[in-house]
Amino acid sequence: MLKSILKGAASVETHRNPSMGPLRDVMSRFKTDGLVGISPEAFKAEIDRYLALDDAAMEGLDDASRQRDQAIKFNWGHNHDFGSFALEGQMKDRHLEILSIFIDEFGAMPMDLTGKRVLDIGCWTGGTCLTLAGMGAEVVGIEEVRKYAECAQFLADSFGLGDKITVERRSLYDITDERFQDAFDIVLFSGVIYHLTDPVLGARHCFNALKDGGRCLTETFSIDRSDMLVEYTGPGVLSSSAGTAAKKNRSGWNWFVLSPPALGQMMRDVGFDDVEVMGPRNARTYSVGTRTRHVDLCRAGLSRPDVR
Repeated sequence: MLKSILKGAASVETHRNPSMGPLRDVMSRFKTDGLVGISPEAFKAEIDRYLALDDAAMEGLDDASRQRDQAIKFNWGHNHDFGSFALEGQMKDRHLEILSIFIDEFGAMPMDLTGKRVLDIGCWTGGTCLTLAGMGAEVVGIEEVRKYAECAQFLADSFGLGDKITVERRSLYDITDERFQDAFDIVLFSGVIYHLTDPVLGARHCFNALKDGGRCLTETFSIDRSDMLVEYTGPGVLSSSAGTAAKKNRSGWNWFVLSPPALGQMMRDVGFDDVEVMGPRNARTYSVGTRTRHVDLCRAGLSRPDVR
């Protein structure tokens, strides 16, 4: 059933964004007949083990009732047809759609990423890491939830991409060491801003992680306002429209939601040039900014005065 749904959706998306077809072709390489060093049966068993995880302790969380559902119970991120079995992800094919928008509508990156280093922030179960590596990039993924970081690295290793994909269980606020400074051609900053308690600091870390000339590709949940508004939502406002408490797959746990002009101004304020903003489209806004050179930012009121 999932395969027929994917096939029907593909024709609509490919018409709107031509790169959707090639991106689907990239993902089609990652099937169980292409596994390296592990049998399809063992691979499926390990995926099933992840899918069954419901564990707050492994994340170091004391009171599970105050935490995000997805941090406690494992939820698969994006659709993936592994050939011998298929998984429907909570975000469907959004990872491919987002990349296609940056390729087709912004012209912000090519399909061929050979020789490029990409930082994938909040990589979830690894669908975007696989796609970017399949496009030729060397990918570093960071993910604050341990179970997802481990699963994403398992996928990379299982498809023989351990030399091209490194996934670390790490917060965006913890990429201040030398390995993450002036190191990447592209930072993919997708689906993250509204989950941050300090979006300005998070965006500055993205700026610092880029090489001069590098681009930050940002996608976020946003509000449809033409003024520079930032709405405080708070993590207690949850949505049951995309899940239930019993299944621990609800959406929500957001902090600050920006309007498109607010997003654009924030990106400029942390140092980016040539900032382009598009949206909202289906309550999502997209932005591309270039780090022309490293510049300082206003230091008044910074939560981390020592940030570069």
